[in-house]
Parts: sequence; structure tokens; C-alpha cells
Amino acid sequence: CILVITGKGGRAGTDGATTGVLRANVPRWLNEPGLKASVLALAHARPRHGGAGALYVLLKRVREAGPR
Repeated sequence: CILVITGKGGRAGTDGATTGVLRANVPRWLNEPGLKASVLALAHARPRHGGAGALYVLLKRVREAGPR
């Protein structure tokens, strides 16, 4: 599990809401074909870990192929 801190943003958009570049794009980037195969899940962080300004990224475990 990785904690990605994107920040909450600070620039006002066309509707007056603030949006950060990383906050808007990190989930999209992690869903692109090159990384999607390695990502199991994404979730907003708990408030003590950054809340809406951070994401938990759960990575898939790579299992070694070996004798059983």
C-alpha cells in the first residue's frame, strides 16, 4: 500500500471550485494500460493521512513462480 499525497489544489476552475493538477490526474495515470496491471485498488486517504489531498494505492503482489 502506497500513500500518494497530491494536495487539495488551489487554482479556481471555471465553476469556482479548486482543483489540483496531481489530484485530478494521478487516478487517471494509474488507470492507464502501463500501470493498470500493477494497481489493485485506489481509495481516498483517511483524514489523518491527508483526506481528500491523498490517495491510498494498493499494488498487486508479484508472486514468484517456484516449485510447490
